[in-house]
Amino acid sequence: MRQQFDSRRSFRIRFAVCLGLMVVLSPLHLSAQPSPGPGAGTAAAPADTLRVIAHIATSWVEGNSVVEPLIYVDNENNFIPALAESWETHERYMDLRLRRGVSFHDGTPFNSASVLRNWERYVASAANTAPYYTIDIRKAVSSVEALDSHRVRLHFIEDAFVGQMKVYLRSFYMYSPSYFAYSGGVYPPGNQANILSAGPWGTGPYRVTEVTAGSAAYTLERNPNYWMDGYPRTSRLEIYGPAAVDTQSAYRWMQEGRADLFDAVTPSMLPALSRQPHLHRVVKHPTSHLTTLYNTRKPNSPLRDIRVRQALNFMIDRNTLSTYVSRQTARMVAFVLPLDEARNLYPYGYQPERARQLLRAAGYGPENPLELMIAYFISEERLARAIGAMIESAGVRVEYDVYQTRQDYYMRVKNYTHGPDNPIEAERWDLSVVNSGLYTNSIATHFEAFFGDGGNRWIQRDATADELFLQAMRARSIDESNDRLAELEVYLYEQHYSMPVFIWPSIFVMNERIANNSFSGSGYLLNLKEIAIDP
Repeated sequence: MRQQFDSRRSFRIRFAVCLGLMVVLSPLHLSAQPSPGPGAGTAAAPADTLRVIAHIATSWVEGNSVVEPLIYVDNENNFIPALAESWETHERYMDLRLRRGVSFHDGTPFNSASVLRNWERYVASAANTAPYYTIDIRKAVSSVEALDSHRVRLHFIEDAFVGQMKVYLRSFYMYSPSYFAYSGGVYPPGNQANILSAGPWGTGPYRVTEVTAGSAAYTLERNPNYWMDGYPRTSRLEIYGPAAVDTQSAYRWMQEGRADLFDAVTPSMLPALSRQPHLHRVVKHPTSHLTTLYNTRKPNSPLRDIRVRQALNFMIDRNTLSTYVSRQTARMVAFVLPLDEARNLYPYGYQPERARQLLRAAGYGPENPLELMIAYFISEERLARAIGAMIESAGVRVEYDVYQTRQDYYMRVKNYTHGPDNPIEAERWDLSVVNSGLYTNSIATHFEAFFGDGGNRWIQRDATADELFLQAMRARSIDESNDRLAELEVYLYEQHYSMPVFIWPSIFVMNERIANNSFSGSGYLLNLKEIAIDP
């Protein structure tokens, strides 16, 4: 039976389809000082070069222009054919028909042998460095069989997470023989499309020809043998990460015409964007979930008491936070997804007196105050301090711990950075403000943190949450899977297992010469091959 992806019925699409707004921006009131970073960007815009400043998952954005998965997503987040042009899902296996006439950048034909080679390397590499749990194809597939030169069969494991198969195939990128010769046979871990060096690595629309020190900037050239006629729509692509062009410099580059697109405009900059007719903006909703984690795995954590978790949520005035931090660009949600209409869930209300009553019932008061540590990455300081002030006003004593680098943040809150000698239970933080991307891969990644065997987990094992999660993963279709995840969200909401704030948008600013293009609904720049100059 072939399963088709119906965007009208899919819960994933109901939450993930973006709200796109295109309006003329005003001038950037920034001084025109010399900008740091590579000097490739110039005020005289090259006719056929797309110049992108990508601060959100830079290497992943670059990698998605170089290597390709078997199934992709379009700008509305529908699953669409990529290197697999069709598929059929059966009870115990899934058959893929591969696209003919495709070659890797190194000239090797793409065929069934390519899929088998990538599967073998994936399995061997994942045994040492496991991918994110909810995009790990091993959770559904036991083996891959070549039926002929362009057909493969994926055999399912027992209790396979079949409903996530399109998600897994979206994340299963195909690498060339040259790449594995370069990497020593290692399949890339993590997001699986992070390209950190130049070479003929994939089948994608561009080939990466230059990577600066520290992967700060990338130069990509058109793949002349790309399988999709008419693409990519520019011959050259330049991508600058934050190490090459910092935020203030990015605004200057856009003002001066030295770049075509910047993907990380902050709401605080919106008032400054006035009277610049050559700049436009797009706001994409939703993109990332801004929340505060509760670390109940910390020994003797007061957060193990649901009354304390409830009290903290009732201390937060989310309307004020939305005005103060997001300038009304964000959308408040009940927990992770906007389920308020479908499930009658609404953001936790501001009830300071009820919060005090709950704390007193839990044994806390003026003579025995609740003491908590709030940790945050430096970019979220404004929000963290606002949350701290609100709970301090209710009598809670607050201490802060700031992560100066994103790597420091990962080391403190991610499970995969903790081992037997450095357990997450030893972390001092009670609350951690995080900005978690709503990836195109799957909404399931946001629920993995509440699953006992998930890759990231900050709560004690909860048998009910585990069972609801497994029901969702073992569903037979992605629609059914996402409906089960919605049931899990209701349970997590009732348990007050985190302090949700709002869904944060992606705000793109762009030069008018590319303003008539469409942009990815994921909030990530995953469709750069489709962007034309003055279309």
